[in-house]
Amino acid sequence: MINIFRKIRKKFFSNKMSSYLLYAIGEIVLVMIGILLALYVNNLNEERKLKNNINNTLRTISYDLEVDTLSARSIIEYYDANAKNSKKIIDREITMENYKECPECMSLVTIYKPFNIQTKGFEQLKNLIDERATEKDSLIIDITKFYTIFKPLIAKNNDRMETIVMRNFTDFEKFPWFVDLAQGKMTNELIEYFVQSEDYRVKVASHAMLAVGNHSGITKAYNENAVMLLDRINKRLEQ
Repeated sequence: MINIFRKIRKKFFSNKMSSYLLYAIGEIVLVMIGILLALYVNNLNEERKLKNNINNTLRTISYDLEVDTLSARSIIEYYDANAKNSKKIIDREITMENYKECPECMSLVTIYKPFNIQTKGFEQLKNLIDERATEKDSLIIDITKFYTIFKPLIAKNNDRMETIVMRNFTDFEKFPWFVDLAQGKMTNELIEYFVQSEDYRVKVASHAMLAVGNHSGITKAYNENAVMLLDRINKRLEQ
């Protein structure tokens, strides 16, 4: 009889323990599922937030590039005209008789147009780039390469052009006709320098090499690449 009670008690406690274990395991599974779901939703929210931030940054970059391409075209047009007038001086086409036909020919080496690009969007992009999210994004990679190459190149070229122009202006201050130039008086001595002197001809040739061949060339390269990037950005934003 005692043995029968022992068996019943053992069976009762065994069943109860099994129920507790199943309940505990079930609770652990539910907690784990809840944590995984929370992480999944959080990752989705972070990805959505990053995507929105990137798209907003792309819109800023798009605006920057639109401004830059307008500025670039203006600079390119200026230096195309500068190149034509420089050739007139180098080839001695301008004389004492026809100098009035090219008033710009006397300021070829003392005026320059700096190319100041917009970088607000790129600075924003650098601050929010997540390597895990953008390491395979070819558009983000190409934008980064674009600014990394052109930004220091353009800044350095602007400094070089400013230095050359100021040096030429300082050289002109040494001539007796400089006051006449400053007052807009076209004296024979002044005109002779600009249309006949080898000194001015050499300055024009040197300036043309750097301004037209280098400054304008870099601006053209920037403009061409900016137009292609702008098209890709706008297509991305339309998706």
